Amino acid sequence: MNNSDIEQLIENYEDDQQVQMNQPTTLDFNQDRQGIVPEQHRFSSTKFRERLSSIDPLNWAKNIKMPENDYYSYPCSLEQAELHRQCHYIQPDQDFLDKTDAQECPCCNKPLNRKRINFLTVNMWQLLVQDYGIAAPLYFTFLKFQMVLFVIIFCVYGIFFINEVNQTCNNFDKQICLSDPDLINEYQNACELNTIYMFVALDPFLSQIECSAKIDIEQGGSGFKLTYIQIAAFIIFLINIMLPLEYEIIIRYKQIKYWDKEPVNHVTENKKSVYVRHLPYKMTSEEIQQTICTGIAMNTFDQVAKKSVLFQTKNVIQELVYIYDIHEVNEMNIDRENTLLDFMVTLEQIKELKETGMITTFTDKQIKTYKTFTIEILEELFKQQLNDIVYKTQKIKSYLKNGLPFTNKVIIKFETTEQRDAAYLHYRKKWYQNLLIRYEVMKQQNKLKKLQKKQIADSSSYMDSRTVSVDQLQIQNEDVEIQKARISLFNQNTYLAKQQSDYSNKYVEQIHYQMGVKRGFSINGIFWENLGMDTFKRLKFRLKAIFTAAIASFLLMGTFELIYFYQNNPNQKDKKQNGQLSTWEKVFANFLAILVTFLSSYTTLTILGQMAKSRRSTFIEVEESIMHFFVIIQYFLIQFFPYFATFEIWGGKNKIVACYDLVTLSLHRIIFKQIFHTFHIRHTKFWLRKRKALKNFTPKKFFQGQLNQIMTPAFLSQRGRQFNMLFILTTALCLIYICPVAVLFCLAFTIYIFFWDKYAITHNYQIDKRFTIDLFSHQIKCYQIVVLPFNIYLFLRLFWRFNWVIYGAFSVGLVMIIIIIFKKEIVKFIVFKVCRLKKKRPQVEFREESFFKSYNNFFQSLRIESLTEILVNSFKMNENDSAIRTE
Repeated sequence: MNNSDIEQLIENYEDDQQVQMNQPTTLDFNQDRQGIVPEQHRFSSTKFRERLSSIDPLNWAKNIKMPENDYYSYPCSLEQAELHRQCHYIQPDQDFLDKTDAQECPCCNKPLNRKRINFLTVNMWQLLVQDYGIAAPLYFTFLKFQMVLFVIIFCVYGIFFINEVNQTCNNFDKQICLSDPDLINEYQNACELNTIYMFVALDPFLSQIECSAKIDIEQGGSGFKLTYIQIAAFIIFLINIMLPLEYEIIIRYKQIKYWDKEPVNHVTENKKSVYVRHLPYKMTSEEIQQTICTGIAMNTFDQVAKKSVLFQTKNVIQELVYIYDIHEVNEMNIDRENTLLDFMVTLEQIKELKETGMITTFTDKQIKTYKTFTIEILEELFKQQLNDIVYKTQKIKSYLKNGLPFTNKVIIKFETTEQRDAAYLHYRKKWYQNLLIRYEVMKQQNKLKKLQKKQIADSSSYMDSRTVSVDQLQIQNEDVEIQKARISLFNQNTYLAKQQSDYSNKYVEQIHYQMGVKRGFSINGIFWENLGMDTFKRLKFRLKAIFTAAIASFLLMGTFELIYFYQNNPNQKDKKQNGQLSTWEKVFANFLAILVTFLSSYTTLTILGQMAKSRRSTFIEVEESIMHFFVIIQYFLIQFFPYFATFEIWGGKNKIVACYDLVTLSLHRIIFKQIFHTFHIRHTKFWLRKRKALKNFTPKKFFQGQLNQIMTPAFLSQRGRQFNMLFILTTALCLIYICPVAVLFCLAFTIYIFFWDKYAITHNYQIDKRFTIDLFSHQIKCYQIVVLPFNIYLFLRLFWRFNWVIYGAFSVGLVMIIIIIFKKEIVKFIVFKVCRLKKKRPQVEFREESFFKSYNNFFQSLRIESLTEILVNSFKMNENDSAIRTE
């Protein structure tokens, strides 16, 4: 580290204080950093060399001033971190409230809720809807609906089934009337098995009902039992089929009832914006407007081409946000931040060792070595860390000064929704077209990078992307003002791209073909860092996540499913064929069921972790990708595969043992899911992280912001809770036909998670506002698409013996097709006409959010420039102090 690095550090920092304002409609980080360089304060080269060799660490410790009530406040305050944690809870700890008079958190301005509630009796709608929207309380409404549904299906089908089985088993010799010896043997084995499930295989059960009904009719009776079991089974099937409509009615009813309180209903920025990828160069707002206007006018459909007039007025584009790759500079800043913390700890260790002769401050890495530190070792470490901080700061400032890499992506916010719709309609492409475009763009980017490397020596001759006229493209006639500042090498793709292309109409068509346009994002939930990440990096993360998830799901879970069913195959052992399960066999079957359930749950967590690392652009995309993947994993592989194996391979309709294995596996899975649900991985990680930080805690171990982040409660996993709720629902609706007692287990678990989640949502977690009603509804739709076909298969497979089944299923299918086609109209009629609801105007005005403000806030939250300011001020103070002492 030499004196020129320090001089460059100060120069680069003060460059940023001279910011020229850009066009009102454009956010461009690189242009904002190009200003006039003022006179600089510089370190003396000779003095710095002398100070670097004879620097006094205690003098640095005295002069370095960390800000108060800031992320970098040092030493940290555990009381403030605890206040930060409690402010994120709906129901803070009473002991904490008794000890403090604070009203809000000073760092995030969250209020401290002092109002006490009883989580057992509180109305979740009144508690949550005002601050968090309707997605969180709607989950509890669905749980209530699920409880009622379980009671109905058990009363309709389960009571009759269990009563009939008990009557037959209690007086088997007199009640049994079957003629087939195999069926008699299976029924008798079921009675002798004597499990708490109280069920038999469905074929012996239905055959016994038919036989007894026939005898009853011959004796002058009505054969009521046979008629009732068919009607009850069809009612259960009808409830299964009608669930999509029932869910849709509940969702829309609540959405209209609380229309004024749901923020999603009033968000408009996503309806006026588009996300554009594969721009040929960094185009201005005027160039983009004219390009879109020309492209729409060239559309082959007259109705689309006529909409080009929407782009012929001025100020069509309200906001134009250039997306940059911030990932690398963010990683550098995090590394610098960790080095600074180690530097502060080293200063404290030197101070403690000189004053008391004992070190009490140390990092986790030094827990085994800090007692061996001497003054000489610490002073050498101090100089090394100081050099690292200065070097990393200079590197970051140079990186920012040269310019962030432009990713050829922008977010455009139009003046009206009609303009957005016209642009999206013109540029919309099929998925395979997007793949081809991405491939071509990636090839062009590789060629461009190679050309950049060849011409990097002649960077002074490069011109900014805005200095090249585009008159040949016939999309702009006005001159573009030449930028009067230093230009980033990362922005030279404009010049290079135009050097390689002729500006004919053919090139215009190529631009229109390559530009990828997607619907705009809701600002709440954009991952700006992921949005600006390089295409190759994102592709690498995504492929890694997909392959890891696929291997984990299809190999691990599928393998253990096969192991379980191989061990419990009724055809493998004579005892199982006779229904004679020994105690050891029962224990072993239960152990394998537990093992499979545990491994499935563990693999599920592995998949979740990999999907979260896929670097999606928004929170919605991350959640939807997990939902889509888990629709296959959760239902097909975990839940439906055992049913196919039981009824298609091992004759589950006739053999009680095969059904017993299926019921055991299903209920063990639900039990283990509730254990994971209670001790959720998010809350467990938070608890372990907090416990580790508070072990051997000293205020000089963390910056205040770091400790606050450690103490911040985990977000409630609403997607995971809905999956758990729907998993219990699917299990109950599938097992009701063969084992109605399982419905009672599912009802008990539903009641448990209803009250446990009421406690957890108020005492253990913070609620994620990004999980909106749209995501809630999307997850329900994904569930319905997969579960409905299986419900139809299961009903037909179990009750095919009755002649009316095919006609009944066909009729219900026609009704469902009609409902799907006219679902919106049916739901609107029920909500607005039958229930007579009206949309309420919001009492609080919902203002349209700005992409400018969101992107700027994100960049400020990285704390890159604030940390640089702290370091530069410290350098100046020590330089001034050194000059005074020298005089």
